[in-house]
Parts: sequence; structure tokens; C-alpha cells
Amino acid sequence: MLELDVGNTRIKWRRLGSQGESVASGIEAGKGGVFEFLAETSAPSRVRISCVRDQVFRAELVSAIESCWGLVPEFAESLAGYAGLSNAYVMPERLGVDRWLAMLAAKELASGKFCVLDAGSALTLDFVEAGGRHLGGYIVPGLSMQKRVLLQNTAIRIPEFDASAELAPGRSTEAAILNGVMGMAVAWIAEECRDHLGGGELFVTGGDALLLMGYLQKKGISCSLVPELVMDGLSIALP
Repeated sequence: MLELDVGNTRIKWRRLGSQGESVASGIEAGKGGVFEFLAETSAPSRVRISCVRDQVFRAELVSAIESCWGLVPEFAESLAGYAGLSNAYVMPERLGVDRWLAMLAAKELASGKFCVLDAGSALTLDFVEAGGRHLGGYIVPGLSMQKRVLLQNTAIRIPEFDASAELAPGRSTEAAILNGVMGMAVAWIAEECRDHLGGGELFVTGGDALLLMGYLQKKGISCSLVPELVMDGLSIALP
């Protein structure tokens, strides 16, 4: 089994063994990288995909998989309800399938109400009641996107976020930007969890998950890292 999590900036993949265990995984940056990977990897028995990119890319991906292995890939879709989870969207299919899959997987882990934070190119928060009713969610620019917006049309060069940095007023423009972006994100997430989670569980996934978790825990927000939450949902949506 080959599983793909096609995000807006990166494509994650993993191979599963006969018992459903992960035997290999990786990340490809860009369209060329994933098509090269498909051409070089051995044929799987099935291909399950979460894809948030446009129909043009999706069609190219289908063509590449059919050309490589003669397989028709299976794409997960957001539904009004499935496996005890109900979708809050008026138009259920408009909910990003990555968010839907992450909630399906998190529901299997949660003992009651829960929230999913996906910290990728966008930051998304989704809240679910104990009975599986999705309350809705939020989407805001991710940490790197916020930083890029601030730096547009400037000559300032900003380093990467530093997990050990204290969130305090910056004593340089660089520190002011990094601490401001991180502080704003952490304060917002913490406030929303206090308002809507109330003793429930927070599951965190995405490229900036560990970075944010450190600061959230300092704010007293308990959270659990689940790196492959979206792909974990594929086995539920496409058994």
C-alpha cells in the first residue's frame, strides 16, 4: 500500500506492510520530486491519496500512477458524516479533505471532545464534540507565510524560528518579527482551546507541530503530537 498526503507545499508519502504497519516514509518538495519518486519506487497493491491541490495536478497524478503501475488511485473525499464524525460545513465537500481525514483519525484516539491543530503552510484548528459533532474550525496563514508577508518589499533577512527563543519583546527587527508572529499564533491557539476545548484533547500535526507545541505547553495547553494524522485517516476513509 502506498499513501500520499498531497499538501499545498509538500507531498508526504508512506509505504505500508501487509499488516498495515509503516515500513518507509518520506517527503517530496514540488511536483517534479513526487513524479520522480513514483517512477523509481516499486509497484504497490493500492494507492490511497489525500489531495488538496487543484484538479489539474490531481489529473497529472492519476496519469503518472496509471502509467507507472497500471493502478487507479483512490482519493479520499470530505463527507457530511462518516464513522461517527459529522461535518459542520453546509457544503461538506468544501471542507479540506486533509482536515476531514485528520479529524477521522483523531476521533479514534480521543476519549471525548478534541481539537486538531494542523501546523503547515496554513494553521487550521477544528473542534469536535465528544459525540463526534464537528463544531467548525479556523484557517489562518501559517508561521512561514506570515513571516513572508511581513518581509515583502523589504531587504531584511530573517532566520528560521528558534524553538528555544523566549517570546518576549524583540530587541532587533528580526527578533520582533519572529517573536511577534509566534506569539500571536500561540496566544490565539491557546485562547481558542480554552474557550472551546475545555478539558478535551488537542492533537497536533504538520511541519511546525513541534515548534508550536513547545510554546503551547508553556502556556499550560496540553497537546499530543501525531505526525501522520492525515494519512492515518486514509485507512478509515478508504478501508
